[in-house]
Order: sequence, then structure tokens, then C-alpha cells
Amino acid sequence: MNPLLVVLAAGLGSRFGGLKQLAPVGPGGETLLDYAICDAAREGFARVVFVVRCDLAERLCGIVSQPLPR
Repeated sequence: MNPLLVVLAAGLGSRFGGLKQLAPVGPGGETLLDYAICDAAREGFARVVFVVRCDLAERLCGIVSQPLPR
């Protein structure tokens, strides 16, 4: 069985000033989620489950609804 990555991304980011998970941090605009998912896929994770607030679910689904990179 392939391991499952659980991403806890329900924080408000009020001190940060926005959603840390979706803030561009890489040279090509990659986000922290991009790096976490890519690293997990490289280590054999086949699926990702996001724990988010209802108001973030639609936004995140539009961003991360792609298959994991291989």
C-alpha cells in the first residue's frame, strides 16, 4: 500500500497576512504546497488529503486537482 500524505491547511494566516500554503516562495512562483507535494511524490506517496476550511476548499481544489508528479 502506498502512503497517504495528509496536509493540514486550515489556518487563517492572519499574522502572515494571507494563506501561507498558497503564497509564492519559489523562483517560478512555486508554493509551499507545491514543494511538499512534489517531495512526497518523490518519496512514494500516491495520494494527498487536504484538511481545509469550507471557504478554502473550492480555491484549493482549483489549484491542486492535478495528479501527483512522478
